[in-house]
Amino acid sequence: MGPIGRARSHEGVDTALGAAPTRRPNRRPSHPTPFKGERSLIAHIETASRFATGGILIAGGALSASASLGLHLPVNLQASLPASLLIAGAGLGIVFGAWERVRNRRLLDTAQCEILRAQAQRDMAMLQARRMRAQAEGLALMREIHRSTAIPQRHERLHRILTLIADLFEAREVSLFAATGQNSVQPAACLRITNKEEVFVAFDTEELIQALAADRQEHPLPSAGPASGIERPDGTPGIRNGSPSPLRVAKNSATIAREGCHLFVEGMLELRRTAVAKAQWRRGAQANHDPLTSSDPAEILETGLSKIDYSSAACVFAAQALERRRTVRQDQPPPSPSQSGLNDGLMLCVPLLADQRPVGVLRIRRSLDGFSGPEAEALEELLLESAKHIALAMKKDEDDRKAITDGLTGLFIKRHFLVTLEKLRADAASLGQNFCLILCDIDHFKKVNDTHGHLSGDMILKGVASVLRKGLRGGDIAFRYGGEELALLLPGSALEAAEQTGERLRAAVQAASFLGDKGQAVPITISLGIAQHQPGLTGESLISRADKALYLSKQNGRNRATTWTSERGR
Repeated sequence: MGPIGRARSHEGVDTALGAAPTRRPNRRPSHPTPFKGERSLIAHIETASRFATGGILIAGGALSASASLGLHLPVNLQASLPASLLIAGAGLGIVFGAWERVRNRRLLDTAQCEILRAQAQRDMAMLQARRMRAQAEGLALMREIHRSTAIPQRHERLHRILTLIADLFEAREVSLFAATGQNSVQPAACLRITNKEEVFVAFDTEELIQALAADRQEHPLPSAGPASGIERPDGTPGIRNGSPSPLRVAKNSATIAREGCHLFVEGMLELRRTAVAKAQWRRGAQANHDPLTSSDPAEILETGLSKIDYSSAACVFAAQALERRRTVRQDQPPPSPSQSGLNDGLMLCVPLLADQRPVGVLRIRRSLDGFSGPEAEALEELLLESAKHIALAMKKDEDDRKAITDGLTGLFIKRHFLVTLEKLRADAASLGQNFCLILCDIDHFKKVNDTHGHLSGDMILKGVASVLRKGLRGGDIAFRYGGEELALLLPGSALEAAEQTGERLRAAVQAASFLGDKGQAVPITISLGIAQHQPGLTGESLISRADKALYLSKQNGRNRATTWTSERGR
């Protein structure tokens, strides 16, 4: 349920959510206002006929009685006095009966007015109570959003924020898009929740943009439609849902485990062999043995991800919220041939602005049922207020990432390397998970700077970093350790796998083409030192072992990878 709880009293937000986020006048419940004597024409005719009948009888009885008493009248009516009095009495009875009916009907109308007025007051009181509850839930939501910024892992932080939004607004899918230009976005995180399962994916936006750019150069985007990778108006590509370069689970990265009463699947997503996202799938496990435990975890992840809409068309629609600087709404999203389970009747995209600067878009998909009524304004205000705090959280996330990223290479800086190294050591001590360290150095880099200039040196350093980053498997992390020296941390990697990775990266750099500032070709190679973490080994000792192995690579002719062993360490 979550700390906030579902706002089931909020039966919906009206269609005005598609309008600009400006405060509208308060709305009153649309009860009809009755007035006294409000009756149909037939009722009026019936009452009038009763008064007319009674009046005629009274007049006739009076005239007959007058004639019986010997009074000369222009109308000759012959009746005995008792009969005349009986006729007049009957007329009086009819008149008094009609008057009593009118009086009772007026009393009934007054009572109905009071009842409807009391109902209106009750509805207003309930609406006010619901608004107060929405404000309380909103405050709780803002507090939880700001608490989530303290979660160290980015994917866990985004998962917490999206879960809070989905829980409060009863959304089946919640997505965050990061602004990558003036009016363009790329997916940052998506969460899909159903009664049976939950799917979550957190993208590395920088890696995604680079992979998409490379994919676009090799495979120009067709204009067949959203499912085939439609191109946005600003010329930047979106994620393809199909061939030629789909987003798929990286090989050997998906794992399946049972955690309590849930099955949990986790894996990395790659595009053009570049890790661009981390995906998670969770579902309640069956009794003692769940047949899914023997299934392919990668297939489970891909099936779950097919229900999330991160297509190019989704990016285009989300970008409209940034362009218009207001909430955009789509009541009936067009079905996507490559997506399944997207029967949500309502999609809302809210722009995320921090310090008047666009940082992204919040998208909510939910059922259209119950999303209308007088409580719409309260939920709209809560949604817009939530967007403000999510924007601040995303800006903080962006600022924190910039603080630990090298501006030239795009790799993490040495300070973050030391923090990550200690975290991996702690995980190794508690979970028994091995990891390896690879130190890389560009061969003869000083000579490159002296021959081609420092600008060319920066270009080559940036190019080498790009080759290394693309060659890493999902979960591996690259750092700029210092100068032309780079460091790679390989969590969960055995020594043999680390040696294969090192050799593959060395060959990739040697085969790559590097150009200087004047377009001249500059051949580049790298030397590598590999070391595996051992129980009880300090971070400094592990770095020293990898550095000694790197020194041996240089001493033995460069352009090679050397693994530290106890014999070589003596």
